[in-house]
Amino acid sequence: MAKKMLPARFEESEIEQIRAQAALEGRSLQDYVHDLLMNAVNARAQRRHEVLERVLRVSEGLNKRLAR
Repeated sequence: MAKKMLPARFEESEIEQIRAQAALEGRSLQDYVHDLLMNAVNARAQRRHEVLERVLRVSEGLNKRLAR
């Protein structure tokens, strides 16, 4: 799959914070930001899945009654 660029705007101080953290981990700025964003996206998707599963569990009885 071809990789594409995704421009994002940061304050200079924010970039310095991100760059410093990437350096602490011995990673390139680009790889660090990529993984950080993908981890956030995946964590949010996982939380959404967990909430939906809980709603289905909690409302199971109601759903059965409404289906009659």
